[in-house]
Amino acid sequence: MIHLNLRQLEYFVAAARHGGAARAAEALGVSQPSISKAIADLEDLWGEPLFVRLHARGLELTGAGALRHREAHGLLEQARALAAPRSGELAGLLRIGCLSTLAPRWLPDMLARMAVDCPAIEVQLVEGDTETLTRMLERGALDVALMYDLGLARGVRLAPVMQLRPYALLPWKHPLARSTSLRIADLAREPLVLINLPHSREYFLSLFRDAGVTPTIAHESTSLEMVRALVANGLGVSLLTTRPVRDQAYDGKRIACRRLRGPLALQSVVLAYPPPDAFATPLAQCFAEVVEASVAGQADALTG
Repeated sequence: MIHLNLRQLEYFVAAARHGGAARAAEALGVSQPSISKAIADLEDLWGEPLFVRLHARGLELTGAGALRHREAHGLLEQARALAAPRSGELAGLLRIGCLSTLAPRWLPDMLARMAVDCPAIEVQLVEGDTETLTRMLERGALDVALMYDLGLARGVRLAPVMQLRPYALLPWKHPLARSTSLRIADLAREPLVLINLPHSREYFLSLFRDAGVTPTIAHESTSLEMVRALVANGLGVSLLTTRPVRDQAYDGKRIACRRLRGPLALQSVVLAYPPPDAFATPLAQCFAEVVEASVAGQADALTG
């Protein structure tokens, strides 16, 4: 006899996805006790705790829970495919993560292509910083993520997508903007507007260290557009790797983007997949093919 059912697995996966029984219940339109009972029944069946209960912070998967979560998610995808009419079309739920600074520039085109190439695949999108996306991959809460390779792999599988070269941002009429290319040392003499996201911040500061100079940080922001707006309004200079198509801020003020001279550490954009799978699922593979086509179609947008 099989002593579990798909509803229990669905509630378990939802609790992991939303980080708590209450949020999962709200998302599924069921009662919180139903979610809690399903989790308790599965823990009794498997003889291992699936979640750590964190006071005021909801639920976090244990190591055993992360393994069970990947298995449960896979089984639910198979059940959805079995319930659907037979066709040669890929179908199911694909959970995609994307780094918040990459997402607005690259992801919309990829998702639009996905809707054409794989219309039966339902996409659930999560934006976040590198650390958050890596943790979600580790516990199986994402199927694939588009992010920078910042040495946080810890067992997740990485596939290269593109390399982005850092460039300088300056106010439109800044004296340094008269040059077509600059050195990192030139920027160190100016107030710096720094992107303050985990690990991205360290990457940009490392460019100054490698050049043997120390910047003076005037402002920091977790928003790429806020950084661009501060620069456009004359409050400093900056470094970024993601470059929108138009060199202007939200308020319409123009920005000068200039190439940086010398050897520089590039930022590698990758697709990351959760462990322990050696290969992407068919749904994630479809997204990988779309990503490759999208990047190839926008090759002129890559700086460097």
